[in-house]
Amino acid sequence: MKTTTDAGGDVRLSGISKTYGSFTAVHPLDLTVPQGSFFALLGASGCGKTTTLRMIAGLEEPTSGTVHLGDQDVTALPPYKRPVNTVFQSYALFPHLDIFENVAFGLRRRGIKGVKQQVGDMLDLVQLGEQARKKPHQLSGGQQQRVAVARALINHPKVLLLDEPLGALDLKLRRQMQLELKRIQTEVGITFVHVTHDQEEAMTMADTVAVMNGGRVEQLGSPADLYENPRSTFVANFLGTSNLIEAEVDSRSGEDIVLKAGDGKLVLPEARCAAPTTTGGKVLVGIRPEKISLTHADDAGGIPEGRNRITGTIAATSFIGVSTQYVVDSAVCPEFEVYVQNVDRDSRLAPGAEVVLHWSPAHTFGFDAAQSLLAGTTGSAGLDEEAAL
Repeated sequence: MKTTTDAGGDVRLSGISKTYGSFTAVHPLDLTVPQGSFFALLGASGCGKTTTLRMIAGLEEPTSGTVHLGDQDVTALPPYKRPVNTVFQSYALFPHLDIFENVAFGLRRRGIKGVKQQVGDMLDLVQLGEQARKKPHQLSGGQQQRVAVARALINHPKVLLLDEPLGALDLKLRRQMQLELKRIQTEVGITFVHVTHDQEEAMTMADTVAVMNGGRVEQLGSPADLYENPRSTFVANFLGTSNLIEAEVDSRSGEDIVLKAGDGKLVLPEARCAAPTTTGGKVLVGIRPEKISLTHADDAGGIPEGRNRITGTIAATSFIGVSTQYVVDSAVCPEFEVYVQNVDRDSRLAPGAEVVLHWSPAHTFGFDAAQSLLAGTTGSAGLDEEAAL
């Protein structure tokens, strides 16, 4: 079932903000969510993502700015007059009604007759056609969540808002539901705006992610772009794990910057550096753990020319199935993390071994050294390393 929609599904926030007394939950924000996209607002608790969603829904009144759905200014409209529906973490199903009647509720409330076909189609969309006459308590958490999605979609909203919809599910079921929600969104073709604190959830489902921090959008882009090209230490740390090295601009070589890090040199493409690159300037150099190769010091002669390299000593190892995680002590970066897929394991790579870490300069990124090395790490588990490999 494919629901046709016009361009009226765009969500445009213009200068929107929200303050509570002296506290600013959302700083003035301009944001456009394209019609038909799966858009995620990602951030830790208190970053302003849920407040932003509630202003789109009409559940919070903006302190300033406007909310448009397509060409319609809905800023002053109450929630029930906006062409949006919201799905919450709590599901909020009616326990005394069966699944069919839960999904039919919105249609019956509007006085629509002959709802059987519409409800049947919607239950088929969420793959619950055979559960129509069961009560909510007879379904699993994931099934209940799909009922909540069906109940919202049957009203044909221009935008579906999802507020931490998978937060109450266990890990395995959550991952299944991530794929289910993406499939449903693709089939119905309407705009989904999804709030989550779970990095993997946002990366798995969304076409575009807005990483929020302190009431502002820190960076906006596709999941791959945010992960591969973070523009701040917050994004680098919040989306997965990053090794950050303090370095100094030494010279230029074509389109690359040559940096001094400890006694060695590192190469960074200038296009991947979000910091001033004047000679003598300080830069934080970043590299993801899975981009790094680990070579025993005895074999260092076989490392190809042109790769960034750092020497160190293995401090700890952790076998996690798909990969082995190494922590390496180095003069330029204590507790340097490296993830190596378990294809051909080198038994010499054990705690105490002298090693060379090396990687392609093209995988390196850089930030202004004035940023905190720890931004984005507090209270966040980071992207599942296995999923990143």
